[in-house]
Amino acid sequence: MAGVQARLRSDHQRKYPELNPSKWYSVSPIFPGVTQRMVNMAGERLTRLATPRGFVILRAEHLEFRPAGWTELVGRTKGIPRCSSQQDADGPV
Repeated sequence: MAGVQARLRSDHQRKYPELNPSKWYSVSPIFPGVTQRMVNMAGERLTRLATPRGFVILRAEHLEFRPAGWTELVGRTKGIPRCSSQQDADGPV
C-alpha cells in the first residue's frame, strides 16, 4: 500500500511490545505486487508494517492509518484562511 502509514493504537500496546504507539510506520504489501490488504482464515484484515528490525504483520483493526505525506499537508494548510461558515461557527478569527 504505497503512500500509507500506520501506528499502533495505544490500547493494543501490550500485544506488540516491539512497536511504539507514538511512531508512524510505513505500510508495505503483504506479498510483492499485492496492494490489497490480506485476510486471514478468521476473516481478520492484516497489515504489514516496515519497522527498523524488519517487517511485522498484525491485525489492521489494531492500527490507525494516514496518508504518507500527511504531516507535510498539515504544514501547508496553516496559512490558508478559513471559510466564512467556519468563522461564523467559531466566532471571529
